[in-house]
Amino acid sequence: MLRHKIHEITLENGLKGLIIDTPKTGVVVCEVSFRAGEFLLKKEKWETAHLMEHVLLGANKYFKKARDFQAAIEQNGAYSNASTSVYDITYEIESAHFEWQRVVGLLLDAISTPKFLQEEVDSELSNVREELISRSNNHFRALNAAMRQSMGMISLTDQERVELLHHVTRQDLVKHYSETHTIENARFIIAGNFKGDYTSIETMFRERLVLKQGNGRIAMPDEVPLKLDDPLVLRKPSVPNIYLYFDMYLHRQLNARERIAMQVVSTYLTETMYSRIFGTAREKGWVYGMGSGAVYAKDLTGWWLGAQVSKTNSAPLLRLVRDELVLLHEGVVDDEEFESARKHLLGKTMRAGQTASGLVSRYGSYYADDIIENVNLLPKMTKKIDKKLCIDIMRELIDQNCYGIGMLGSISLQPARQLKSYIESVFPEESDV
Repeated sequence: MLRHKIHEITLENGLKGLIIDTPKTGVVVCEVSFRAGEFLLKKEKWETAHLMEHVLLGANKYFKKARDFQAAIEQNGAYSNASTSVYDITYEIESAHFEWQRVVGLLLDAISTPKFLQEEVDSELSNVREELISRSNNHFRALNAAMRQSMGMISLTDQERVELLHHVTRQDLVKHYSETHTIENARFIIAGNFKGDYTSIETMFRERLVLKQGNGRIAMPDEVPLKLDDPLVLRKPSVPNIYLYFDMYLHRQLNARERIAMQVVSTYLTETMYSRIFGTAREKGWVYGMGSGAVYAKDLTGWWLGAQVSKTNSAPLLRLVRDELVLLHEGVVDDEEFESARKHLLGKTMRAGQTASGLVSRYGSYYADDIIENVNLLPKMTKKIDKKLCIDIMRELIDQNCYGIGMLGSISLQPARQLKSYIESVFPEESDV
């Protein structure tokens, strides 16, 4: 992991951000994020945030066309991008250190002075449509969105989003920008070799990010996940295999140690070719690949497990998932395999922090709640994670009894119910079913 120092700043105007000072890098990575995601919009205007993100890094006060702005950004090989989630819109650049002030300045100018030209809105409407249609071929993505929606989380499928695009107008973009792109609703993270001198960063953001003051940070939405009594089935006869998602929710957030423990659990179960679920399933020829992980929202922690599996192997795979989760709930964990999982996560954590962009990504939770989890401490904290903590969290998660299972492919409801029945005995309330 790159050695680094963290410095949080709050400017006189209320803008907050993180500076990651790391001496062993020749690049600067900068992100500017706003609480401006789709949750703020009515359903028919859902794509406003996404379309605005596409258009904003286009024509502005200093550049007549989007391509002129992009040419200026990329003239020495710099990179720019933007992304929209249910919660946030984030703009990013990465450049060589020798030109970071020029490139970051261009990004801040673009955020501050977009023109939202009608011709660029029209072009990006078409591009967004193409993007969403292409993503609809990603069956895991489609199933994940449908599962979130079915379980009461804020979500729409890509197909629904395509059908809503025509409702969005240029005026919607201007309105959403005005309401969300304010100083007090912004957060930034910048990483590079600054040698402890942050004056130029503070000056840059003070002078070049020129936005309305705003009325504080927009709060994250309240979401209440629901248990699915029946499996969600997205029937697609043209898809021979079954795409599978199994989601569980805990009605609280985890602290830093508990989040690492959840990562250890996922590593223990699915991360490696010798893990308890994926390793065993792969050894038996049941599945080519699968994964699991944690997701976080306001006052919520989710844990998911996903796989693509043939109809023939779906039942033995889900019985294996059931058996391993029951063992965890009962506190039965193999000492040697647990230690291997913990060491694997430790090494993976160290590898993930070897670049400036990797460090910025690791500090991304700052956008959610303004909490800074010092990545420098992760290796030491990972070494101290024990079996008891992992068992306690998974037991609490299972006892919450808030879960759902979804399947996409050439499967109907009755076979899906049979597959779900294998999972039901994991949960104490349903152990007699």
